[in-house]
Amino acid sequence: MLRFLFEEFDEGHLLAFLDQGLLDEHIEELLMRWNLFSPKVQFALINYIRERLKDSFSPRLLVKHLKIKSIEDAEQIVKGKGKIFEIIVVDKDRANFAKGLVIPETSKIITNLPELKNSLTIVKKLLNKNFAVFFDTYISGKSFMLPLAVALGIERIPEDLRFTGALNAMGDILEVDHLKEKIEFAKAHGLRLITPLQVKRFNTIKAYLEKDEWDIPFYITSAGYEEFSNFLKAFIGEKTFEEFEVLKGLELFYGLQEDTFYQLTGQLKTEEDWKKVCQDFYTRYYKIVNTLLGNKIFHLGIRGAVALSFALGVLYSHFYPFVFYHYQAKEGETKYHTIPIYEPRYLKERKSQYNYINTLFEHNGEDLVILLNLGHHEAVADVKSYAYSNLNNPSFLILEAKQKGNVPIESFSEVAKECASAIQDIRSQYSMKTYHFFFSCPIPIAFMVGLAFGHYVDGWIYNFQKEGSSYQPVLEFRFLRKIREGNVRN
Repeated sequence: MLRFLFEEFDEGHLLAFLDQGLLDEHIEELLMRWNLFSPKVQFALINYIRERLKDSFSPRLLVKHLKIKSIEDAEQIVKGKGKIFEIIVVDKDRANFAKGLVIPETSKIITNLPELKNSLTIVKKLLNKNFAVFFDTYISGKSFMLPLAVALGIERIPEDLRFTGALNAMGDILEVDHLKEKIEFAKAHGLRLITPLQVKRFNTIKAYLEKDEWDIPFYITSAGYEEFSNFLKAFIGEKTFEEFEVLKGLELFYGLQEDTFYQLTGQLKTEEDWKKVCQDFYTRYYKIVNTLLGNKIFHLGIRGAVALSFALGVLYSHFYPFVFYHYQAKEGETKYHTIPIYEPRYLKERKSQYNYINTLFEHNGEDLVILLNLGHHEAVADVKSYAYSNLNNPSFLILEAKQKGNVPIESFSEVAKECASAIQDIRSQYSMKTYHFFFSCPIPIAFMVGLAFGHYVDGWIYNFQKEGSSYQPVLEFRFLRKIREGNVRN
């Protein structure tokens, strides 16, 4: 029988033959020469068996040729769940990637680099589990320990996150050499590198990457950053977690920088200004929602035009609970008051009778003007004057509070629910072509009505422009629908 001296093949050619399936009939011969191959070939061989041959390969060949004593361990190496991880290594001041393949739940530590056994044993003690691990290069130093422990002990890891550091059995992350080169190398490859300079405990990494409950501050203001800082002081969610303030931890482990959580709108003068603010809001919101897994409660504050609050409510999904922060003087003290909505679908429930609002409906044409007339400013006359001048025979739905004066903060959610229900009642009874929203009401109510109303209509949202002392159409529902259903998610 003709036998090839595979160890004498050019390594690149050998790996290409393996990848092309040309060596499938020679797998046992390759395993017989296991100790003659570099870690790169060993790593590729195990990976190839797991990915391409696991249904036909006999684990007994590993027992025979790799001196693995347990057939159960051999079967685990071939068919068990595994994870490939990257290590940034430095050789002669040049950084590069190395790879490891870790397979948990073996009966003992198994590796192709036995000289690493002492460090591997520390990882075993830290995580209280045995494993097999195969590296694609020789490793000097102990910086592989942290990326190995993360791969072995943490299920969900952001794709752009890498790790370097040594460990002790208590989980302390210890310094390693060449950190500057590794940080620069990671940055050049668009990666974020967690090092011992940033994080001191393995459990901190595990806690952040496995966290399933998030309190997320999100503030929109026409003023400056200082207002966001003040908002954070009133924030009733989790402010610190493990070693860090939550926002610092989110930046470190998920790449969500602080400016993801606030939006400075400036003065909105043109329709394009309004559109940009809505796009920016949804981009931030979408990024947070899709980066952080698990349950999320948004802690929302908005300072700006009421019309903008309504539009942001339209964009906000009813899937995520929120706490709205309303800044108002009450009992002689001006502060943020919290309005928790832990089940947003509640805002969409239809009411059979209204305890907080009066509805005034005037049926004419197919353009429906909806006015949330719940504030101090008496807007009915101005809105009707504008509508008669700019719309074709408009119908009107005026929603007013039963009690004159300020709507009590504790009633905001019920008022919003009744307003949304009244609008839906009209929609179900009358065929309207377009919807036109005008506001004289508190910001949280407008947001909640927008959330309940949604984006499946045609029409416009209007803002009172003080400069021109008149109303102006600032956002079209068609545009908000484009954001929600389109690709405005960069």
